[in-house]
Amino acid sequence: MTPEPGAPASTTERVARILMAFGRAGQPLGVSEVARACDLSKAVVHRILQTLVREGLLRADAGSRKYALGPAALALGQEAARGDALRSAAMPVISHLAEVTGETTTVTERVGHGRHYVGQIESFRPIRITIRIGDQVPLWSGASGLSILAFMDDDDVDYVLGGELTAFTEATVTDPIEIRERLTAIRERGWAKTAGERVPFSSSIAAPIFDVDGTPAGSLSIAILADRADGHAEQELSRLVVTSAADASTRLQRIRRGVESPRRR
Repeated sequence: MTPEPGAPASTTERVARILMAFGRAGQPLGVSEVARACDLSKAVVHRILQTLVREGLLRADAGSRKYALGPAALALGQEAARGDALRSAAMPVISHLAEVTGETTTVTERVGHGRHYVGQIESFRPIRITIRIGDQVPLWSGASGLSILAFMDDDDVDYVLGGELTAFTEATVTDPIEIRERLTAIRERGWAKTAGERVPFSSSIAAPIFDVDGTPAGSLSIAILADRADGHAEQELSRLVVTSAADASTRLQRIRRGVESPRRR
């Protein structure tokens, strides 16, 4: 619901305004400065600033009586930059992969013990698979998630498989023992494949994208209709996906080391 013109700002909007003010300023700000910048009363600003300090989003300097972005805000910024680096590294790669295969290609970012889609190039075919950017998906389901999970530490795998595993379709594998067997096979061959486990009639092949420390930062995949994924196609597509993932890994690591600059897309 859109607020009426002239209506008082909600608490959420006020908090957002204040945080954005610090982002624009690039320097510590006092209560009066924030109040002027956000068109809010000093009493409201002071109350919100105290809450943000308690949550670590801001820090207070007792000497100057000013505030600056805190460790939690910096962590959010670093996480955003991390995801931007992955997308920057992988988008040119999946663009080429989509052009070569004519199928939909995606980039998935690992976030803790989950993942979400950060990039997609849709197939030019009339009937095609498509995903929604930003969708949150568990690591234990789908080729993209499994290709990440297979290369994570045993403790992480135990944590992921120790949670609730709810089926998306009748084909979804939810047995932890069977999933562990799949992870072993994925580690041996370097790629994962699923068919109809998250989306009916959809088949996906994915491979991990590795960060500078050797951990999976995410994965890239190709998504096709199940009836277009015969044995010969699977062999060729898996080769292309693994090669593309290796290329994206190299690009990501170069960005992390400052050898290559990320491109805004």
